[in-house]
Amino acid sequence: MPLMSLWRADSQAVQKMTIEQIVATAGDGRLRDKCECQDELREYLRQVSIDELAKYANHCLTSSFNKSGQVLQDIINELGRRLEYRVSNGLYQGTKSEVGFDGLWKNLSGHGMVVEVKTSDAFRLSLDTVIKYRDDLITVGTLQQPCSILIVVGRTDTGELEAQVRGSRHSWHIRLISVDGLFNL
Repeated sequence: MPLMSLWRADSQAVQKMTIEQIVATAGDGRLRDKCECQDELREYLRQVSIDELAKYANHCLTSSFNKSGQVLQDIINELGRRLEYRVSNGLYQGTKSEVGFDGLWKNLSGHGMVVEVKTSDAFRLSLDTVIKYRDDLITVGTLQQPCSILIVVGRTDTGELEAQVRGSRHSWHIRLISVDGLFNL
């Protein structure tokens, strides 16, 4: 049974599932860009409580499973909606013809933020790549200056990434927040 049909029939049963099981129930169970699984997962995330989103985000950060980074990306974008941003979900994987940002958030005044979601700061992030996403979005007219970049890091130890941002020429345009910090907002 597709995820949303199951959700409408028995929401309590679905809430007892792990996020991995929920993804497996959505569409064909294979989470990728522009597919029914992605659409159903995103629709489901719009329906659940903030507490459920937090539970799913924590599961993505504490349990290694296939596509956990993509699921976390969708959870963070849904959280942006709950914070009253107009959110455009990005791609799970960029292509040559499409900019590979994780999310694009705009506030009511139109200020835009390119959102990049990372499960940890264990791996070096190319700030130039994220800046290029922003610049490409400005070039095609999706974003207007001034705009920012928000890097959402899953684990609270962001020291390495903070040092990388502080030491870069892009430090005026980039902000960092942990997943927990974002949920606390």
